[in-house]
Amino acid sequence: MKSLKLFIINALTLIIGLGLMAGSFSNRDAQAARFETIPSLQVNKLGNMNGQYLTVLYAVGSRPFISTDSSQISISQVKESRTLYISEDAMTLPAVQVEKEGFRPSYNIIVFVVSPQPNYSWVNADGSVPQGMSMTTNHMSTLINAINKADVDNFVTASGDAGVLQINLVR
Repeated sequence: MKSLKLFIINALTLIIGLGLMAGSFSNRDAQAARFETIPSLQVNKLGNMNGQYLTVLYAVGSRPFISTDSSQISISQVKESRTLYISEDAMTLPAVQVEKEGFRPSYNIIVFVVSPQPNYSWVNADGSVPQGMSMTTNHMSTLINAINKADVDNFVTASGDAGVLQINLVR
């Protein structure tokens, strides 16, 4: 009798467990949002760079642990890129939607590059070109600066998606 009870309990546990795993008791599937919205950015202090081009890279990358030099950033993937002709002291970039891959963040760094030519392409210190970046012969930069995703997230938490994040390119 004792073994029959044990058999029934094990059988019911197995049936319920398999039912839960198959999703028969649940109508919801966990899905990540496909796109992440980055708010509009206003890049300030560009006056001395009139006539050049501002390229903004929404990317997955990393900074070296010790160095604070923005030119040492290593980018593995460029998710979105925008280029503007600098004609004013402040330039505004519209909000951007960046596609997510699974549950990973869509980007973790935004890099600002000022270049004398319009077709700038990033090359890492080891000579590699990030995935999603078109290779051109223009690697010249007048200025490189970057902000982290945490800076953008803090702004969105305080101001919402409709706000305009102010970036001072030159400190």
